[in-house]
Amino acid sequence: MSNPTFRVVVADDEKLIAGNIAKNITDADASFEICAICYDGESAFAAVEQYHPHILFTDIKMPLLDGLSLIERIHASNPDLRCVLISGYGEFEYAKTAIKCDAFDYLLKPLNKAELAKTIRRAKDELLSEQSLLNTEREGSPEQIVASVVQYLHTNYAGEVNFANIAKIYGFSSSYLTKIFREHAGKPPIRYLNEYRVLVAKKLLRDTELPIKTIAEKTGFIDQFYFSKCFKSYCGVTPSQYKEQLKTTLASDHERDYD
Repeated sequence: MSNPTFRVVVADDEKLIAGNIAKNITDADASFEICAICYDGESAFAAVEQYHPHILFTDIKMPLLDGLSLIERIHASNPDLRCVLISGYGEFEYAKTAIKCDAFDYLLKPLNKAELAKTIRRAKDELLSEQSLLNTEREGSPEQIVASVVQYLHTNYAGEVNFANIAKIYGFSSSYLTKIFREHAGKPPIRYLNEYRVLVAKKLLRDTELPIKTIAEKTGFIDQFYFSKCFKSYCGVTPSQYKEQLKTTLASDHERDYD
């Protein structure tokens, strides 16, 4: 079986920069194939309609239709398309707007190749996971579908997980996906996801010195407060208390070593 390829549209009103972005993308991963390079927002929208890409990289400031408006228009009919905003401006306001318009990522010019590679890697992981879900849907029983969803959650727990979109891949309603997941996994999918996130968080609390806020972000929780609430619900203690318990246990073990 041949390796999958992923279609990409690049939009930037500066031709040299647009070409350079496209080259950096294919250099980072040859499975990403540039199907169109556009120099204004209207052309980019037409290219998305024509080629149905897996991901769009777009500059914010463009003629005819700026990048933010372009994403809003695309997501009105195609909410699942991954859109990466690129800007030469580092103001926080752009980043906030990117989040509001549900951009997949936000990169600054000049493009940092390592950051671009990280974005592409994350997109590829999600796209491959979704393809795996689709393959399971074509040939799988409910039990196989649940196993595939579990694998998807293990791969994508650190990002936003939309169960409505997962259900849509199978042609299910969210309630039906919850029903078969509960039957075969013993709990609703959102509980399974949060328990898995907490499991990963416990390992990070045990094995690293990362701040609790950072661990919350790395495990997919929307904020530190919600992380602490979920953690306490499943573990009986807050992340801070868990960390203190670990220190106390280590200290006791160390003292016994010298008894």
